[in-house]
Formats: sequence, structure tokens, C-alpha cells
Amino acid sequence: MLITKGKTCMHRRFGFVSALLLLGAASVPAGDRIAVFEFFVRPGCGNCETASETVTELQRELAGRAVLLTYHVDFFGSPSGGRGKRFWVSEPDAAYLPLAMVGSGWRTSSGVVDFPTEYRGIIEDELARPPHAAVSAYWRRSGASMRVYLEIENTGDDYLEVGQEAAAWVIPYMSPPPQAVGLTDTWVQAVGEWQLPYDLGPGESVTGEAETPALEDVQWNRMQAIVLVEDRATAGGVYDMAQATLARPAGLTASPDTVVVGRAGVGAEVELEGPHVLSWVATADVPWVEVTPSSGTRPTTVTVTVHDELRPQSETEGTVSFAATGDGMDFSTTVSVQVGSKFRRAGRRMSPVQTKGSSRSQFPR
Repeated sequence: MLITKGKTCMHRRFGFVSALLLLGAASVPAGDRIAVFEFFVRPGCGNCETASETVTELQRELAGRAVLLTYHVDFFGSPSGGRGKRFWVSEPDAAYLPLAMVGSGWRTSSGVVDFPTEYRGIIEDELARPPHAAVSAYWRRSGASMRVYLEIENTGDDYLEVGQEAAAWVIPYMSPPPQAVGLTDTWVQAVGEWQLPYDLGPGESVTGEAETPALEDVQWNRMQAIVLVEDRATAGGVYDMAQATLARPAGLTASPDTVVVGRAGVGAEVELEGPHVLSWVATADVPWVEVTPSSGTRPTTVTVTVHDELRPQSETEGTVSFAATGDGMDFSTTVSVQVGSKFRRAGRRMSPVQTKGSSRSQFPR
């Protein structure tokens, strides 16, 4: 039974704090692990409200490196299932609120502690671990629910096994939440789970779609979602998070949005990104621009090539349009193709011969 009066009975501390504790956000390279800190509280609990001040501060301080999520313990903290189960497997004897964990229970904390030092410490310990999965996620509204398109790659040395509860969790939240809702800037009101359909070996990938329960009284333009992948190393053992990512709003993007071709025969690469369910077609508005491939069933990298023999000398710019559809979605984007200033047609050179009465240079054919 959880006791939430403003007294301290249990104070669990860990024997180590990572040296990363002293480093700033800019010291963590892009592509490293994203930490997910999960915080279980009850409104009206004085210790929870005190700890929430630290959580709110860390949300701002660690933006881009960590996501700190807050749950109502009475709805999400059950020892028998959901996100709370991960805490209780790791720390079955906890007695007092607030409860906190990182890495799906890899590190936990409970009761009254030195909140700033303790919470920052376990987050930095989590950030110091290398991820063993790569996750890509896009979301869109589906009625009152959030639909998420997932792609998961096992980048570790061991299998992600269905028998060890390998799964992806979708955790949406509105940031910031409405006034008087929750104790921090990321108050969770629903979660969704997607179990891997089969064991995922090292280097293997899987795609899928997950949908959350209905979300009530949300402002969709303020919605975000974190997606994490986890499993258990052994049957009945603690859970561990492989990696997490912030889901992006579903769409189609092309990068870069402008390519400059410097010489004939050399193509420029454009990366298309979006949900894996999209099929796309590329169309150029001039005949001297070619896109390879010109269509596809999922986002990929394409090559844009200029055929100089087809290009009128006066034309130095074209546009490639990409149109994509899938699962009821429809997106489009464009890429500008420009001919570089040093671009020359193969086999042609400037002639000093001038036409009488004209300043136009003559180019032999």
C-alpha cells in the first residue's frame, strides 16, 4: 500500500552517480540514447508536489536529451500491468511516493530523496548507456486516438524476443497541459502498447502501426508522443529500454530542398522521409531533370540528374515534385534543382568568333 503523507520512511540511494552529471546538454552527441524518466505521483501528495518542481526544471534543462513523463499513480502505477509494473519488478519493496524510474525500470527511486541530485543522477546514468535499437516513429490523429507508424531496428548483439515481452510503447502527452491538470509539463493520460510480431535478430528491422486509446479534452496542435522499445533480459527479470524517440507528425519531407548540379552526369542525392506506409511518385517540370527511382513504396534516397543535352541554354532551374499517399494520408513536397555557375555542356567551348553587328558569342556545334 502506498502512503502519501509528508513523511519519509524509505530513502533508496544508488551507490554511483555518473560523471556525466557535471556535463551540459551540448556534451551529448546526436544519435546517443534518449532517456525516458517516468514519474508516478498523486495530486495532493506534498512530497509529490515538491519533487515535481525538480522534474519540471529537468524537463527544461534536459530538453533534447531526455523526456520526463508524469503519471497519476492510481491509473498507471499498477504492479500487475502497464508502465507501473516496470517499477515494481525493479523495486518491489517501495513504500512511499513519489516513484521514479528510467530505462523502463533499469534504475528506480522512491520516497523523499535529494530530488535534484537523485533524479538528475539516474537520468545521466541512463544517458551514458549506448542504445541497442534504432526507432523511427510518425504520428497522426485517428478520430480521438493517436495512430503511430513505427520502424524498429535491432542494433544490439542479442535478439529482441517476443517471449521476453519485446514491445514498443506509445506515450502521448500534451505539452504544456491545460492549467490545473497534472503537476508537470508532461502529464500522461493514455498509453498504447505494440508487441513485436516476431523475434528480432541483430541487424533486423520491423515496421508496424500502433494506436492509443481515445484521448479526451486534448488540443491536437499541442500533442506530442514518445515511443520506446523495451524487453526483459530474463524471464521475470527487470525491464530494460533499448531506445526511444520523439514521434514526428506524419508528413513527407525532402532533404535538401534545393540541389545544385555542378557538372553533367553527376547526380545529387535527396532523402525522402515519412511514414513507412507511404507510396510516392516524383515528377519533374522540365524534361532535362531525371529522378531515379521515380517512384517507390516507402521513403528512400533518390538521385536527381541533369541531362545537359536536353537543357535549353537559358534554363538553369527546375522543380521536382513528390506526391505521396498511404493509409488515408496525402502529402506533397518539392525540391528545387539548380544548374551551377560552372556548369558547361560536354564537348563545347567558347569561341572567339563574333557575328558582325552582334555581341553574341558563337558556339560551334
